[in-house]
Amino acid sequence: MKNNQIIGEIDYLLTTYCESCYLKDLFRKEKGKIAAHNFCIHSCTVGEEIREIGENLCSK
Repeated sequence: MKNNQIIGEIDYLLTTYCESCYLKDLFRKEKGKIAAHNFCIHSCTVGEEIREIGENLCSK
C-alpha cells in the first residue's frame, strides 16, 4: 500500500467517525484533552484501527 493510500484511509476514518464523536467531546469536556486522546488511542475501536494503519506508514 502506498503512503498516499494509507494517509487517505486514515483521513477517511477521522472525518467519518472522529469529527462527530460524542465520546471524544464528552471526555474532552469532563476530563480534559489528554484523557480524551488516551481514550481514542487505547479504548476506541476506530482509534485502534487508525493506529494499526499508521504502523504500516511507519514501517516503510
